[in-house]
Amino acid sequence: MTDLSGPGNEHATPDMTTDLFGPGDEPHVSDGQRALNAPRLLAALTLIGDLDPVIAEVLRNLHLRVYPGQPGESDRSDYIVLDLHGVSIGARRREHDFYLHADTTETNDRLIAFEVNGSGEHDHPTR
Repeated sequence: MTDLSGPGNEHATPDMTTDLFGPGDEPHVSDGQRALNAPRLLAALTLIGDLDPVIAEVLRNLHLRVYPGQPGESDRSDYIVLDLHGVSIGARRREHDFYLHADTTETNDRLIAFEVNGSGEHDHPTR
């Protein structure tokens, strides 16, 4: 079984009856945002079976937020934001396109290389 000790896992308990919000976590904020408590997710996944240590490390550092979509503003999905490696990646389906946002303001990155549908990497300056 994966070791759940480590920074950020102080509240992780392998108890499937608890939700994925830690003690004192606010599941709702004023803008309707919901956030996932990664240590609790890690604990729940560990109950299912032996969790790969690399996956466990990623989950320890994962931060996931969900903002409700606004159908009146052409949203077809919620806005999902994933924070990992100091970068926030946001995605949502809209009526006429797929919106993808990358925020690197908390890093020293000067360039983002991205690829869409195997078309090759494209560089985009961040500043």
